Amino acid sequence: MKKIRLTLTVLLLTILTLPVVTVHANVPNVLSITRRTDSGNTLIDVKVSHSDPSTTHYISQITLDLDGATKTFTDLPKATATDATYTLNIRAVTPKTIKAQATCNLHGPSAWFNEAGGTTSSGIDAYPMEAVLIGVALAVTVLNRKR
Repeated sequence: MKKIRLTLTVLLLTILTLPVVTVHANVPNVLSITRRTDSGNTLIDVKVSHSDPSTTHYISQITLDLDGATKTFTDLPKATATDATYTLNIRAVTPKTIKAQATCNLHGPSAWFNEAGGTTSSGIDAYPMEAVLIGVALAVTVLNRKR
């Protein structure tokens, strides 16, 4: 029994030393949002960076959050360059705040980007170190409890 406990403790400590990383898919990245007016319409220019665009790998939609109400645009031209700007007409609406999210047809959505220039999240978190530490502590406690 002591050999099993020692082996499991060593195994858990070994796992604890493995690096924790953030995983990134090839999702688009919204770089900027600018607004302008043309003939009474509000036009939103959303600049997006997306690696290796092609006819089979492209931005399939852009969703705007306009003061909490979302509007999705799907009739977008397929970009041929990594950085592309999409002009979206929201008619006569003049929102106070604008957020944008671009979605890749293969890899899914980007983080939300606000007009002030920040994103709300980035990447897909792998196992956080805190969760690993709690798991190890619980395992050691269970293994070392007296029967």
